[in-house]
Amino acid sequence: MSHRATGARLRAMTRADLPGVLAIEQACQSTPWSEGNFRDCLQSDYHCQVAAVDGVLAAFMVLSSVLDETHLLNIAVAPAFQRRGLGRWMITEALTEAVSSGITVMYLEVRASNHGARDLYQQLGFQESGRRKNYYRAGDGREDAVLMWAELAPHK
Repeated sequence: MSHRATGARLRAMTRADLPGVLAIEQACQSTPWSEGNFRDCLQSDYHCQVAAVDGVLAAFMVLSSVLDETHLLNIAVAPAFQRRGLGRWMITEALTEAVSSGITVMYLEVRASNHGARDLYQQLGFQESGRRKNYYRAGDGREDAVLMWAELAPHK
């Protein structure tokens, strides 16, 4: 699979990718996951993928599936590659793969202040289903997590 605009290729994340994944995570998140979080996801057979452009890691995503449900746990695009459609493309690929695997619903949570991501998720068919009050650390305080879900249509 490749992204038309950037030539990015999507592939499975490996342990060798962890330094690059961590660099993206730290550049994009105010409360980044640790290397141990990513190692645990790889060891637990979560669906961990990276997008690379000319051999440079540009983005990653981590999903966890149980039965017919999947949860988008983490996604980030390196600042140098943002606003090129990579996040949209990766989520679209994940949705397509989920449907072909028999997944019927995808869940995610996003910071209430992340309006760009929330808009993107809504454009991709996600709807708000609730909030977790004061879930994320934010500066000296806390902010809500917006819970979202998308019902996936099976192939006919």
